[in-house]
Amino acid sequence: MARVRIGSARRWAAALIGMVLLAAGCDNGHDAADALRASTAAASGAASTVVATATTAMSTPASTAPSTTGAPTTTALPTTTTEPMLGPGAKGPKVQALQNRLAELGYNPGTADGAYGGATSSAVMAFQKVEGLAVDGVPGPETLGRLERPQGSMPNGGGLRIEIDLGRQVLFVAGGGRTRAFNTSTGNNEPFNWPDGTPALAYTPKGNFSVYYRYDGVFEGVLGNMYRPLYFTGDWAVHGSGYVPAYPASHGCARVSNADQDWIWDHIPSGTPVVVY
Repeated sequence: MARVRIGSARRWAAALIGMVLLAAGCDNGHDAADALRASTAAASGAASTVVATATTAMSTPASTAPSTTGAPTTTALPTTTTEPMLGPGAKGPKVQALQNRLAELGYNPGTADGAYGGATSSAVMAFQKVEGLAVDGVPGPETLGRLERPQGSMPNGGGLRIEIDLGRQVLFVAGGGRTRAFNTSTGNNEPFNWPDGTPALAYTPKGNFSVYYRYDGVFEGVLGNMYRPLYFTGDWAVHGSGYVPAYPASHGCARVSNADQDWIWDHIPSGTPVVVY
């Protein structure tokens, strides 16, 4: 005589409910509630089916005919492979093609090694700024489209110089037959206090200046460290930094990435004009 374990059916139903809730996720409260109601109904039905089947088994004599059911088969789930999205950490020929294109257009993605690192991200940010796109350092569909047909303007012609575009937050090295564009972050125009308590405003002055002093190394200033600074007026300099966001964030200097500053340092001698606008 067959015996029915009703408790087992209920435990199976509870497990089913748990799996549905887990699949629904914590961020989908309404979906989870709907899933709970649906799964509860399904579980109750499943438990009833177990009870009904067992009852039928108790009232029907067991067949002595050999089973014709074969061994259960397992259906393999389809596997899909998706190429990683272009962005920090990505590697491969598509990244290398992106790097080559950025360099061709006058940006500084570093060595075209197919690895999407900080230099490539900084170059994408500079490109997005020049093109007037949303700036996140990741080449989405709109950025990729503009890479094929760029529309942004860059200064060109004339002698070697640095131009700092405060509105677009882009630093250009122009002249000499080629223009390079770099992501920069300048003064945020907010008040602050010097270490001695003197109040000041974090602004980047506009005007025509020139590189009058350079320091090859990390200069430990009272407001923070500056990598290979190129001073162009007073305490203001173009320098490398480990933090160069898409928006104005400095006390007044023009920050660029350390890798970008290495390039600028090697190509900008003392006395080079610096135009800030």
